[in-house]
Amino acid sequence: MVSFWVYDVGFMILFSVFVAWFLSSRKKSLSREGIIFMYRTKFGMNAIKYVGDNFKGVLHKLKYVVVAVGVALMSIMIWMLGKTLLIYIMNPEITETIKAPPIAPLIPYFPKLFGMENLFPPFYFTYFILALAIVAIVHEFSHGVFMRLFKIKIKSTGLVFLGPILGAFVEEEKKGFEKKKTLEQMTVLGAGVFANLIFALIFYGLYVLFFFSSFAASGYVFNTYAAQEVPIDLIDTIGRDIGPTTVFFNEGSLKMNITMNLTGAKVGGGDYFMSTKIKELLLKGVEINNYTTVLFVKSPAILAQMRGAIVQADDVKIMNQDDLIKFLQSKEPGDEVKFVTENDDGIHEYIFNLGAHPLDSSVAYLGVGNSQVKPEEFVQKILIGFMSFKDPSTLYKPTWDGEFVYFIYHLLWWIMVINLLVALFNMMPLGMLDGGRFFYLTILSITRSEKIAKQAFKFATYAILFVFLLLMFFWFIRII
Repeated sequence: MVSFWVYDVGFMILFSVFVAWFLSSRKKSLSREGIIFMYRTKFGMNAIKYVGDNFKGVLHKLKYVVVAVGVALMSIMIWMLGKTLLIYIMNPEITETIKAPPIAPLIPYFPKLFGMENLFPPFYFTYFILALAIVAIVHEFSHGVFMRLFKIKIKSTGLVFLGPILGAFVEEEKKGFEKKKTLEQMTVLGAGVFANLIFALIFYGLYVLFFFSSFAASGYVFNTYAAQEVPIDLIDTIGRDIGPTTVFFNEGSLKMNITMNLTGAKVGGGDYFMSTKIKELLLKGVEINNYTTVLFVKSPAILAQMRGAIVQADDVKIMNQDDLIKFLQSKEPGDEVKFVTENDDGIHEYIFNLGAHPLDSSVAYLGVGNSQVKPEEFVQKILIGFMSFKDPSTLYKPTWDGEFVYFIYHLLWWIMVINLLVALFNMMPLGMLDGGRFFYLTILSITRSEKIAKQAFKFATYAILFVFLLLMFFWFIRII
């Protein structure tokens, strides 16, 4: 079966050829700004007029919400920039996990190009074009509706081309726009990102509904072996290496994403395994008093180097954690069991004897678990809350045509995420973005001083550009 990548690359080539033909055949209708081509039309004007004229009451009430959302998005984006810079300064190892530069264009296939397939679903050119079209139309249409509401003249609408990448625009009469009240200008500027945020929520709802209608629990995902934190200076002896062992399972796909070399160790007479990195420190005589490390308990799962999602135990189908617990409760220590797991490498079978639980020798013991990091930041809590509709310890598989289900599922995810990213990015206080003048007007409305507003806007622009440079600097010096 031909991979979808082949079809997608073919579509990208055909689409690029079509764009080239379109631009060459309409030279008289095009204007150029640097490397960007703008195709001006009156397309969409009737729809903008209809909504702007027939929903005035609702739109006037919404203007306060639009401005408040704009301020919130701008604040979040500034906070995220500062937080990202702090992470790159304080955690140099991040470049080992995330190879991509911290500032990079959202281009098709970037997870594959930058080795980030464990972090993101596939990003086909098809996804890129469909998501971009929805994001751009929604964004610019919303600008146009509020321009119509506030009687700001719309000169034209149209398409923007940057090679095969396309967008949309609504062009206002600039002088007329700048003469409007501050609140009205801020509403128009914030309308685009407000619409993108609403559509991100709409597609989030579709994403969740599609998940529940097209996926079913199909296995138990473990992301760690049984482990405990132990002071390093309590380690009595070091045993032999057991070779590379994959320990952590990447939630959301079938890929195991962290592999480490383990070596045997004894603590207080108990058998454990530890990372060979700790072994190297001990052998070098590095001073490690008062330090602790995670040691893996000697268990049947780690001895068998078990990996993947557990989908079957003997002849019992394992759908989730509860199924595995019930199965283990029906067994005795020492019972021989055949486990079947699944990951990207395929199906794996393991036959071994169950152990005795460290805390109760009468209970059968496998030695796997699913450990979840508790979020500390407010934004992290929100993001994890949005994904709480599915259990991270459960493997979900499509209930019908697998490839097509994943195609739709990932498409909905990307449309949702790109709408959210555009909403955040566009509210950065930079001159070429909606957030630039929005920030200026915000400071102006607070201080009532054009001089202070202009100085604040200038400072914000240079500060953000400086943060960008610092991010790229720290990334670059750590990859060379």
